Amino acid sequence: MADAQLSLNLEIKHDASLSDFGGPGWLAIMDAVRQVHIGLIQQMYLFGNSGTGKSHLLSAICESFIEMDKTAICLSLSELVFTDVSVLSALETFDVIAIDDLDVIEVSAQWQEAIFHLINRSREGQRQLIFAAKVPAGELPFALTDLLTRLAQAPAFKVPDGHDIEDRQTMLESILKRRGWQFDERIMSHLLTEGPHRIGAMMEVLNYIQPMFSNLNRVNISKTVISEAIKMIDEQTLVAELLDLGMPEESSDMDSLSLRSTDDPDLFHNL
Repeated sequence: MADAQLSLNLEIKHDASLSDFGGPGWLAIMDAVRQVHIGLIQQMYLFGNSGTGKSHLLSAICESFIEMDKTAICLSLSELVFTDVSVLSALETFDVIAIDDLDVIEVSAQWQEAIFHLINRSREGQRQLIFAAKVPAGELPFALTDLLTRLAQAPAFKVPDGHDIEDRQTMLESILKRRGWQFDERIMSHLLTEGPHRIGAMMEVLNYIQPMFSNLNRVNISKTVISEAIKMIDEQTLVAELLDLGMPEESSDMDSLSLRSTDDPDLFHNL
C-alpha cells in the first residue's frame, strides 16, 4: 500500500482537522461525515465555488479516518487528468478515497469511464468514496451519463461560501490553536471582518505569515506594527477580490500588492 501511495506522489495534508469546520454553516456536512465514519454513508458528494474549503475538508476527513486506524487517501484529478487512468488501480486497497476537482475530467472520456468503474468496484469492496466539485452532480458536463447517475445517487452537500463570520472565526481559531499561534486580538478582528471571506484566501494569508512566527516572544505589540499588519491584510484582500472578479494574476499586480514580511518581531507571538 505504501508503494502505491508513493507511485501516485500523494499524501494527506496533516494540517487539517474536522475541528476546523465547527461553525454553524458546516453542521449538516459534519453530521454527514459522522455517518460516513460509522458506515451509514458509502459515497458523498461535496460542491461549491473555488476557495471555499472543499480541499481542506477532504484532507480533514481523510485524516480523521487515519486516526481511526483506517487507510485513506486524498487526490486531485487536476493533477492526474493527463496521466494514465491505470493509476487508479493503486487506490483499491484504501478504505476511504477522497477525489477532488472532479470537474476537470470533462475533457477526458477515458477518465470519466475510469471513475465510473472505480465507483462500481468500491461498492463491491465496501470502500467509501467522497467527491468534490464546483457544481452539483446534475450540472457536470460529462458525456458519460452512467457516471452522472452514479454520482447523483450520493448524498450531496453545498459547502458554505465563507460569508458567515462565525464559520471563518471557528476555522481560524482552530487552525491557530493547532499550530500553536496567537494573533493580537486587533489583527484577528480585522482579518475576520475586513479580510477575505473565502476560506482559501484566508488560509493563504495565514500561510504567508507563517515565517513571522519564529523566535517571537514579546507580548506587547506597538500600534505601528498593528497598522502594518492591517495594511498587509487589506492588500492581500484586494488581490483576492480582483482574482475573484476574473482578473489575471499579472493584472492584479500580485508582486506589489502581496503581503510583505516585517522585521519587527512584535507582530505575532507564540502561545
